This record gives sequence, structure tokens and C-alpha cells, in this order.
Amino acid sequence: MKQTAIITLISLFAQLNMLAQETSMDSQQQAVCPVVKIQPEQLPSLNTPRSGHHTLYVNGEITVFGGHTSGFVPTPTAEYYKNGVWHQMDMVYTHDAGSALVLKSGKVLLSGGFERGLGIGQSHEVEMYDPKTHTFDGFGCLDTKRASHTQVELDHGKVVIAGNWYHEDAIEVYDGNITFTNM
Repeated sequence: MKQTAIITLISLFAQLNMLAQETSMDSQQQAVCPVVKIQPEQLPSLNTPRSGHHTLYVNGEITVFGGHTSGFVPTPTAEYYKNGVWHQMDMVYTHDAGSALVLKSGKVLLSGGFERGLGIGQSHEVEMYDPKTHTFDGFGCLDTKRASHTQVELDHGKVVIAGNWYHEDAIEVYDGNITFTNM
């Protein structure tokens, strides 16, 4: 009896294994994924060494926002890479461990971050970056001070903001104009 059960199990596993292999072959034949070789290049160093920043590809340029530099000092600068050179810009706020989101409009929403050096406190500052003019506009405040949070733009243009570093959290919504409201 025991031997019959073992043989039945082995037979069942063999059938499942064959089915899995057939399914795998079908999947491989259907999904052809081309291999693309790239030649990486080392870019020149940023003007300001930084960590806790955001790097986005926006308007055809690599752009780096905020973060902190040596000694964990927040930096209110951003840089974009164009024509082989990093171009430094002054931001309105620092956004060290804040959040950056490319909106459907092509602009970048920057919000929150640590309030002071060494990752102390949270901030509520918000600004918009226009990659076409390379300008920043501070325009509002988060309803909840935040650091290390995330943002996502919904189809209707509103942005949902959530998360916080060692602090109270609440979901809030940016209306796409100027208002931030906790849900």
C-alpha cells in the first residue's frame, strides 16, 4: 500500500514537471525579449557632492535635486547635465530625503525632507521645478511635515502623498493647484 502511494506521488510529480516545462517553453516562444547592449560612460563629478537626493530624467536631461553634502548638511541646490557639463541651480528649499515626482505636465513636484542636518525633523515645504526654464517656485506647504515619503499622480491630476520617517503619517492629496489636504 505504501509503495503504491509513493509510485502514484512520483508519477504525479513527473506529470506536473512535464506540464511546467511545456508551459515554460510556450512562454519563452511567445515572449521574445531582445538583448540591448549599452556602452556606459562616466559623467563628470557633480558640482556639489550629495546623498539623500533624487535623480530624474526630465526634459531630456539628467537632473539631481537636493540631498545633503559633507557633514550631513542639507543642500538647497540642484544640477542638470547638458552638453557634457553639470549646471548648478539654486532651489527654494533643501528636500534632503524629500520626494520628487515628474508630473504629467512635465514639471517636477518636490516636497518635504529633513528639516535640519543629520536627518533631524521633517519639513513641509513644497516647490515646483520647471525643466524648460530651469526655475524653482516655492508655492505651498504639505499638510503634514514629512521625510522619506512617496508621491504618485493620479489620472485626474491629483497627487497622493504618503509615508513619513519616524513620525506620524496621514495620507494627503495635492489638488494639482496649491492645496494639500489630509484624507
